[in-house]
Amino acid sequence: MASATVTWNPPTTNADGSALTNLAGFRVYYGTSSTSLDSSVELANAGLTSYTVENLTAPATWYFAVKAYTTLGTESALSNIASKTLQ
Repeated sequence: MASATVTWNPPTTNADGSALTNLAGFRVYYGTSSTSLDSSVELANAGLTSYTVENLTAPATWYFAVKAYTTLGTESALSNIASKTLQ
């Protein structure tokens, strides 16, 4: 099994440009297809900027994206999708 570390910059504003004051955490989505990120992990810590996804099968290319969420349960749009080929 292999692992991959996903990093991101936490948002500081809401979609309307107002200050983001109630960030609660992040959800990291991942899968072996960029159109089907069918696994996820919830990280209830607004201070995180990275997470290591463990137990990934190799060889394979894995795709990753992140969403931020607030204390009210509002989610951001999905981030850009990144990929990593594991040998």
